Amino acid sequence: MDEFLGTLILASTLSALFISGVVGLEVARRRFGYSPEITRRVVHIFSGLCTLVDYLLLPQIWFIILISVSLVGIAASQRFGWLTSVHSVRRRTYGEVFLPIGTLATYCTSALNLTESDWKYFVPALMIMTFADSASGITSDVLKLHRKSWRGSLVFALVSSFILLSFGLGVIKALAFAIVLTAVERFSKLGSDNLTVPLTGSLLLRFF
Repeated sequence: MDEFLGTLILASTLSALFISGVVGLEVARRRFGYSPEITRRVVHIFSGLCTLVDYLLLPQIWFIILISVSLVGIAASQRFGWLTSVHSVRRRTYGEVFLPIGTLATYCTSALNLTESDWKYFVPALMIMTFADSASGITSDVLKLHRKSWRGSLVFALVSSFILLSFGLGVIKALAFAIVLTAVERFSKLGSDNLTVPLTGSLLLRFF
């Protein structure tokens, strides 16, 4: 009972910190008029880092529950337009919904069994989704280019390569995986790269 209560308090605290961060960004956007493209990128990175912390600190069944609850919450927010910092971009995208779906799918491909996953397959894929995707989008935004520009794709490939190398992959394998993931990101539509990129990354790491 004490263990359950302790885990419940930890999960509630992590959830409260995440919600506070997102709400804080929403308040800042409405008060100072920040571009939703900027706040959306910040939320994307913040969500990825919070997901990593949840994964490392929580029992993994609790992790699954937390991500599932976040999926319901973000879907409701998109339906009712609660978070303008996330949903008010001009382009049509469902990336905010694909993000928790991608996290759950990536967890499943990294799973050793129903309640335990191997971090070597999950964490690098999550980091690529968090940082390479954001860096690609920021590059295109700064240079005022089309969302799927070749410069953005180049940045995506470089950041992905760096992440994979930092997790101990050899140079050839890291570059090959990065090229595949860049192609997946390039051709994924409507924000579905938040699902296809980490899922593909986890599968590559696990089976190749």
